[in-house]
Amino acid sequence: MSAPSQQKLLEIDHLRVRFRSLGPVKALLKGNKDPYLDAVADVSMTLLQGETYGIVGESGAGKTTLGRAIVGLADSASGSIRLNGTELTNLSNNEFRQQRRQIGMMFQDPVASLSPRLTIRSLLSEPFQIHQVNVKQIDQSIKRLLNMVGLLPDFLDRYPHELSGGQARRVGVARALALEPRLIIADEPTAGLDVSVQGEILNLMADLQDQLRISYLIISHNLPVVRHVSDKIAIMYLGRFVEQGDAESIFSRPGHPYTKVLLEGVPQPDPDKRRKIISIEGEVPSLANRPIGCEFHTRCSYAQPRCNQEQPSLQKLGSNQYVRCHFPLNR
Repeated sequence: MSAPSQQKLLEIDHLRVRFRSLGPVKALLKGNKDPYLDAVADVSMTLLQGETYGIVGESGAGKTTLGRAIVGLADSASGSIRLNGTELTNLSNNEFRQQRRQIGMMFQDPVASLSPRLTIRSLLSEPFQIHQVNVKQIDQSIKRLLNMVGLLPDFLDRYPHELSGGQARRVGVARALALEPRLIIADEPTAGLDVSVQGEILNLMADLQDQLRISYLIISHNLPVVRHVSDKIAIMYLGRFVEQGDAESIFSRPGHPYTKVLLEGVPQPDPDKRRKIISIEGEVPSLANRPIGCEFHTRCSYAQPRCNQEQPSLQKLGSNQYVRCHFPLNR
């Protein structure tokens, strides 16, 4: 895999995404002056051209909401999202439509994300039609897309139910590439696939990145997958990045207790390396009732009195690793 450039493609600064938890009348009756939940809270990151950035966390951490905010499917309450220097959060619908063409999406379920009523030909033609791209030879373009993802032209007349999971995922990759984007957001790109097929899809994505110099934002709970493909990683908990930075540094020397516990649960291929299972105490807190102080302290075996009183700020560990913890590991 070739090294990423130093050109900044995606810059997110202090992003906040909120969802209403109570209707206006019910909030008034209950005296709730702030009837909202922060699904994404104060997230900042930078993705370079040709780079892969992995976002990892448990279900409900806010990973998918962050991806939806980038493509305009979830409104930002505050903060900034810049794509190739252009601020996205204050654009009109028409202006955003032009920028949206630079972002491709790979959805979580490779089969359910494809309309069962349409052939593969129609599914691959859709992006051109929706964005009103004047492609004189659409059929030739979609055949080229199929070739790029390793499928033969005779797949064009098939329907999604006639595809295997791996084939459906390849069609999803082709759809994401249709408008020649600079960024692809991949939500659980290997979900539901056999291990061997997972490897094929990840290798395909790596090959396409080398050929096209595209960037990936990969959303996943699968740490081995993220480690295999990512240059940088962010660990997300209750809508916040609790650790982020260089992938190798985070995997070799995790700084946050949450990261450490996630890594301890990853199976090792070496039979001489027995896993130390360190369970996370308790359940993930509700967004409607965030813990005071460090939001992980209710489940953290390293918690101290300061942790349940004061929210930690982001601090630097090493040359390219940041952690949101009062008492980081491996300091």
